[in-house]
Amino acid sequence: MKKSIEKALMEFLADIRITGTERKKGIPLITFVYKEDDKAVLLKALPLPVADIQPEKKIPKGKELLYRVDFFREGKAKASFGVLPARKESATFLTLLENAIKKGDRKAGYQSLCDYLKFYNALCGLETLAEGELSFSVKVEGKAGAGMKDRYIFANTAYYREIISYVQTGRDVLNACPYGTPLPPFPDRSAFIAKWYKENGQGSL
Repeated sequence: MKKSIEKALMEFLADIRITGTERKKGIPLITFVYKEDDKAVLLKALPLPVADIQPEKKIPKGKELLYRVDFFREGKAKASFGVLPARKESATFLTLLENAIKKGDRKAGYQSLCDYLKFYNALCGLETLAEGELSFSVKVEGKAGAGMKDRYIFANTAYYREIISYVQTGRDVLNACPYGTPLPPFPDRSAFIAKWYKENGQGSL
């Protein structure tokens, strides 16, 4: 949405008050502003996975890009601001941010924020994958016949529920703990499935 530069910047700097699913989960929100002619274009508070692809899809090349990140750290709501240089190529927000930081552009941001956002984006991707697999499992559970196919579906469902739990724990670590706190070990699929079969008296595949 085009606005006067002054109005766009005032909204860009205003408090973010969003109570949607992403905010409840603590997912970072990204706001963008870029100049177009004598106006400014404001892309309001988008959840990180959506915001990451905006520079490729909606923001023209050759535009200096202001961004704001609203996130949680050590249990407190925080905001961070940066300016990404005009780009010549299409790239995601996180790619542009990482490249600018590597080049030593101090206006772009800082490495710990970039690392935090990359971890968070990866968790969101895992959640989307797991939810898709669980949705598929629910659809086929009633159609599967007794035997190995049923057992595989139940084991698969248990694994992706474990992934959802991992994502939730990972978010808690990123939102509540100091920078550098390690995430829990990722659930190895083979080990998890083997353990599930053993605990459920199903033998093995």
